Amino acid sequence: MSSWRGSCGALVPRRASGLDWVMRCRLCDSASEPFIIGTTPYAECPVCGYIQIDEARIPSPEAERTRYALHQNSPGDAGYTGWIGSYLDMIEPWIPPGGTILDFGSGPEPVPARLLTGRGYRVSAYDPFFAPDTAWRSERWQAILLHEVAEHLAHPSAVLSELRDLLAPGGVLCIRTRFAPRSREEFGRWWYRMDSTHVGFYTEETLRWIARRWRLEALLVEAPDAAILRAAP
Repeated sequence: MSSWRGSCGALVPRRASGLDWVMRCRLCDSASEPFIIGTTPYAECPVCGYIQIDEARIPSPEAERTRYALHQNSPGDAGYTGWIGSYLDMIEPWIPPGGTILDFGSGPEPVPARLLTGRGYRVSAYDPFFAPDTAWRSERWQAILLHEVAEHLAHPSAVLSELRDLLAPGGVLCIRTRFAPRSREEFGRWWYRMDSTHVGFYTEETLRWIARRWRLEALLVEAPDAAILRAAP
């Protein structure tokens, strides 16, 4: 996995639809129903609920890196660190004191990793652009954190499969991503979809489907953006 990429879902003909194509879901590989917002094609999976942008709209790695480098995620911003801390407070009861945590997709400023280190955890950060060392693949983790990362994954199934295999017994997969609105009208107005690097969106039902698919217990799935999924002890 050199960046967030993998083999993306292909468009296939579907004459039965109002549109003449359907996209294979990049999460569960089911046939997803197409729809268009403005001029942007999306597809929503009737099986897992995942909503994905058309493959052709997925940005190049160069465009991704340029966009991420613009993020102003400063550890000196009290509002930002407080927002992250509110999620860390949720996951902390499920991680043993001093436990091992992988901050997956840490970005140019690994603020969650720094905050968790300050709380006494042993944290490693990985990002395909800004912290590309892959030594994390040889370890097992008591927690893996995807904080505002899942929406960037071009092929989430491959990433989640790999990360699931790296959870220690009883380890938790901690996902923070804004849950998609339920109506197409709300989705069209939704600010979160307008980031060019946000290529896939999840509902509460999608996170529960992920838990079932990868044999995890859904300890928490809570709007607007929080999920904690645990491997069997």
